[in-house]
Amino acid sequence: MTAKPRRATYRHGNLRADALKAATRLVAEHGHERLSLREVAEEVGVAHRSLYNHFVHREALLDAVATEAYLRLAASVAKARTPEDYTARYVRFALANRALYALMTSRPHATMKHNPPLQSAVHKVISEAMRIFARDIESSAARRRAVMKVYITLYGGISLYAAGVLDQPSEKALIAELSAMNAKL
Repeated sequence: MTAKPRRATYRHGNLRADALKAATRLVAEHGHERLSLREVAEEVGVAHRSLYNHFVHREALLDAVATEAYLRLAASVAKARTPEDYTARYVRFALANRALYALMTSRPHATMKHNPPLQSAVHKVISEAMRIFARDIESSAARRRAVMKVYITLYGGISLYAAGVLDQPSEKALIAELSAMNAKL
């Protein structure tokens, strides 16, 4: 009597981690707009219903992918020592991970209070910007405005550059221009 081969979809090890890894790769390849739980389940070899044990719905999975991406960005910008270095690290991350960056910036801030892990990850990036750009500003309102200006400048510059609208010959030139703009804050 021969033993039955094990099913590839049975008792998956760490399904949440594997689903996040697969979803991150799929988002990076195809964007977040068309990602489905079925597609992720197929990638990890489980029934799509299994993912509902870890993610309430598709948006929860996208939030989890965005959380991990924000944590990666926070780890990168935490190494920055100057405004120019922060800007360079931020821009390089965004341009090297365009689809993930699009997902990250698509998460509505108003709903983050209902998602503490995502909110915490975003605040790590913001805290690093505060450390670099607002360390000499005493008023909390003025610090908040200074960091908001940085992010508006970065997001706008990155978006225009990625769309081919901004006339910058290279990523290096973009970083130099955005650094110059942020230095005047």
